[in-house]
Amino acid sequence: MVSPRGHEQNALQGDFGEAWLEVVAAGCGFLHGRPATLDLQKADVQLFRRGVEHGTYNPAVLIQVKTTVDLRREGGTYNYDLDIETYDVLRRDDHAIRRILAVIGVAEGGENVRLHADGTLLVGRGAWVSLEGMPASDNTKTQVVRLPAAHTLDRRGLHLMLSTYGVRRSTPVPDVDAWGTE
Repeated sequence: MVSPRGHEQNALQGDFGEAWLEVVAAGCGFLHGRPATLDLQKADVQLFRRGVEHGTYNPAVLIQVKTTVDLRREGGTYNYDLDIETYDVLRRDDHAIRRILAVIGVAEGGENVRLHADGTLLVGRGAWVSLEGMPASDNTKTQVVRLPAAHTLDRRGLHLMLSTYGVRRSTPVPDVDAWGTE
């Protein structure tokens, strides 16, 4: 069997990461799907929680999923080198549906799926973070992003994501002197 290389390997890793997130979401009872037919908005998976959370009916987020063999752990965070174009989209604070970055680390050349007598195991680790409101970067290619290791890609972590970023937020109102006194 010929192993995939370069761009093909990246595409396969990306597909695995997106499928991973969708499997976990489905297993936890969250609704999920593709946000668009083309990936032109830096969002791979849309995630919904059915019901009401903090006054929002069916909270939802859009998730950009990255899969890498280079996810570095430092204390309580994972570090990932995110391309500047994606960083700039995810740090915006004016999205109608808020954006999340999820990064899944897999072993280089290793098994991503293991079959056991009692089930199938997805092999790797992952975390998520909101980059909303982060400052612009002076870098031209990549920006190191720190993902809290506590933001896990499991039932607890996905619930935290949706209850924090999937709910309504207040809209900033510009200062306006309606009476023209200034």
